[in-house]
Amino acid sequence: MGHAEACFHCALPVPPNCNLTVTIEDAQQPVCCPGCKAVAELIRDTGMTRYYELRDAPEPGVGKPPEEAAEWIVFDNPDMLEAFTEQRDGAREATIYVGGMYCSACSWLIETTLGKQPGIRTAEVNPITHRLRLQFAGDSRLSDHLATLAGLGYQPQPLSPESIARPEVAEQRTALKRLLVASLGMMQVMMFAVGLYSMDFYTIDPEMQHFLRLVSFFVTTPVVFYAAKPFFTSAWRGVVGRKPGMDLPVSVAVGAAYAASVYATFTRGEAVWFDSVTMFVFFLTLGRFLEMRARHRSIDRSTALSSLLPNTATRIDDEAHLVVPVNQLQCGDRVLIRAGEPVPADGVLADGATSVDEALLTGEARARVKAVGDELAAGSVNLDGMIEMTVTRTGGDTTLGTISRMSERARYARPSFVTLADRIASYIVIALLVVAAAVATFWYFVDAERAFVITLSVLVVTCPCALALATPAAFAAAGSRLSQLRLLVTNGDAIESLSRVNVAMFDKTGTLTLGEPRIESVVVTDPGRTERDCRVIAAALEHPSTHPLARAFELDGALPAISNHQIVVGQGVSATIDGREWRLGNARFVGGGAASDDASATNVFLGTEGRVVAWFALEDALRPDAAGTLARLRQLGLETELVSGDNRVAVDATAAQLGIRTSHSQCSPEDKLAIIEAAQRAGNRVVMIGDGINDAPVLAGADTSIAPAHGALLAQTSADIVMLGDSLKPLTTAVQMARKTMRIVRQNLAWAIVYNALALPLAAAGYVPPWAAAIGMSASSLVVVLNALRLNRFE
Repeated sequence: MGHAEACFHCALPVPPNCNLTVTIEDAQQPVCCPGCKAVAELIRDTGMTRYYELRDAPEPGVGKPPEEAAEWIVFDNPDMLEAFTEQRDGAREATIYVGGMYCSACSWLIETTLGKQPGIRTAEVNPITHRLRLQFAGDSRLSDHLATLAGLGYQPQPLSPESIARPEVAEQRTALKRLLVASLGMMQVMMFAVGLYSMDFYTIDPEMQHFLRLVSFFVTTPVVFYAAKPFFTSAWRGVVGRKPGMDLPVSVAVGAAYAASVYATFTRGEAVWFDSVTMFVFFLTLGRFLEMRARHRSIDRSTALSSLLPNTATRIDDEAHLVVPVNQLQCGDRVLIRAGEPVPADGVLADGATSVDEALLTGEARARVKAVGDELAAGSVNLDGMIEMTVTRTGGDTTLGTISRMSERARYARPSFVTLADRIASYIVIALLVVAAAVATFWYFVDAERAFVITLSVLVVTCPCALALATPAAFAAAGSRLSQLRLLVTNGDAIESLSRVNVAMFDKTGTLTLGEPRIESVVVTDPGRTERDCRVIAAALEHPSTHPLARAFELDGALPAISNHQIVVGQGVSATIDGREWRLGNARFVGGGAASDDASATNVFLGTEGRVVAWFALEDALRPDAAGTLARLRQLGLETELVSGDNRVAVDATAAQLGIRTSHSQCSPEDKLAIIEAAQRAGNRVVMIGDGINDAPVLAGADTSIAPAHGALLAQTSADIVMLGDSLKPLTTAVQMARKTMRIVRQNLAWAIVYNALALPLAAAGYVPPWAAAIGMSASSLVVVLNALRLNRFE
């Protein structure tokens, strides 16, 4: 046997010392391992050797059974069945992701093999999504069916019903069905219309004319009552709520044209408009479908995030390894994570060392090395060895859950001027109906035969669909793209206000710096205290704090008990230890102190009873991209300023490094707010970039606020826009995207207004037939949506 032979089943090279073969169709075929031999024999013995004829050339390794069989028996536990299956019609249904599929022959093999298993009612494979929908009897075991799939060389993974049931998917399927009915109806009716229009040039038998009208009626009816149903439902809802929307003129036009056509058909009247009705409904439905897909892109981001979590986790209970649903994990549980597996919850690395991929959470492509004691985020992927983790946060409290929740909140954020437009939309609709009524009255006295057709054209052509979609479509696309670029917009007005800012004010600690301070030196001024004593007291005072500087004082081991803990924002912290009040913060808060010799150091003082006991010189390195980001913001026309509570020498040194001309030091939150308000009174629009937790009142005072945040601090951030990860580069992205979004909004509004201004007089004058009005109105809506979708390609 040659060494270059490939395994007949999985296409991997056959090892030199392997002489295993399998007989397929009276021919000896080489296989690379006993697992492939067993799978090939299973396929042969069940009479399904056609699988090898139907399949495409496999990728090497695809279909090779795993070396270690999974513990499928765990999926027979009642809690696992409850988590991963649904009870329906006396049977259980499970959706299973089948890893290792690569062609349609795999679908045939799986369906045929499972179909022969006892207890299986149906087995349906979607070869596109690699999902298997399995319905099996309640007395059969799910583990047996999973083991059968694994025996075929696939990697089955049951999916929870919550991860499958997506309302937007059902909405999209229904919309696609309506679009299909409308398109088929339009094509058929247009074919019949050709025969009816030939009456203008040739003589047609009256009975044939009546027959074509009848057939058109039967084809148009499902288009009106099924495809156009959302328009009638929305219009009626608006009428009942006394807030008529843009679907009202659409419904009036469709309903009137259909009713008049039906009447003309059965009374053998002069004309019918079935072709215009179907065309109008088709183009409207197409526009709504594209707009819906734009909205769903932002939902896809949230779904992609939620799919990062595994469905199960390996929990360690008294040295036993139990596979449990992720939603059963609790704080304090110890879990085992193998190489290549996603982290199931937030936690602390308890045993082992590894590197993790957090790209989908932070945008950072480089893997991060983790050691014992480091935090792990749910959804990140363990790249290296097997590790153990202690769970600290689960479910919606995890970093991943918070990001998903913020993405969801951003999806529903609406700018105030959009809300205003929604409020006045009903008045616009009423005005259009009044105009249509006036046109109908005028033409009734001028040319009664044309009055209905012209009024129909006016109703169709002036439908304010483009005007209504101009802004929401752009903001939906912008929010979706910003989310992909690791920028979460939590305030509906943020994009509009950010597009007009001309001053960017930065906090220093944790914003321009990495937020990883370290103690460079300690000076003890109390001879009765050692450096260790002072560090322990400072660690106890800072332990409950979320301020970035608190990380510098973290210590392992037991800390003294504290009481009456208070945080004075912008000043420091205080607490009682052993009956004595201690303070840690700036010199003014503690009671005076000397300055550090290091010009760039941040000085933090420790004191009690009004006297300084020690002071700490802290260093926090600047972010590597800080200088480049600020330079780019200045190129975009923004003036940059530094506003910090740090000492003057450190602040001035940082400003000089970054090319910032205006800096403010030793600022309390009240001082920062006063600086922002002074800039606003001078006519400036201010964006504040700072700590979204400790500087919340300051951020609220700015026109727009942006905060870099990650981990547990995400949930507490109050900024209008949250930057994920450690880079400042998304700042320039946010400004450029905001400006482009508003340009597209203005373009869309201008197009919608110009279109209606030109189309209305032409339609009222009788120059626009109903079919042309349908095309024009729909085309204007499509132009607006497609123009907004350009934001999805923003780089």
